[in-house]
Amino acid sequence: MFSLPIQLNLLGRLLLSGLLGAGIGYERSSQRKSAGLKTHVMVAIASALFTIVSKYGFSDGLHSSYDPSRIASLVVTGISFIGAGTIIVHKEQISGLNTAAGLWATAAVGVAMGSGLVYLGISGAVLILLIQYIFRDDRLERWIKNVSLNLQIEANNQPEILSLIKSELNRNQVRNISVKIIDVTDEKIVVACEGVIDSAIDENTIIMNLRKYPDLKKITYSPGSK
Repeated sequence: MFSLPIQLNLLGRLLLSGLLGAGIGYERSSQRKSAGLKTHVMVAIASALFTIVSKYGFSDGLHSSYDPSRIASLVVTGISFIGAGTIIVHKEQISGLNTAAGLWATAAVGVAMGSGLVYLGISGAVLILLIQYIFRDDRLERWIKNVSLNLQIEANNQPEILSLIKSELNRNQVRNISVKIIDVTDEKIVVACEGVIDSAIDENTIIMNLRKYPDLKKITYSPGSK
């Protein structure tokens, strides 16, 4: 049995780890992410608890060759499953990667706190919060002036259809336009369109302008760097 002061010290690590996780989770909740405050708090506390148990819980009944880092390494693996559950792929668009990375990083904070590296854990949590706050999409758009536009268009195989697509993209301020044929039959043609736009331009407006033409049957947008 550990003395009361030691157990209180370990309890303090759990509570502080939970507070750091709450700080990270609050930022995610403010962005309406599925993994928010509660999830991050539980990840941080559980990671710290696993690390404490791994480091101290079996010290009285195991020989000197016991490796206390085993459970910590399994935390890294286990949290990957939770992170994967926050990633959504829909029509070639991926969302949730940042939240998954945040959960993984929160687990690292919990492991650091559980192992007694308090200052390192606090510093890690502060850095994570700063990264999440500074590098939000709306702020990145102010720094990144140009982004790529990638469209796949399925259209009726009509004369001058490629010229029509290029002209409309030009009217929508798309630069460095490249149109490549992916598939073509007597009835339809599928092309890949690539270009560069100003980051302030809304891709949705470009797509809706293209949709005005009845010969353009299907338009699929693949996000670039925006």
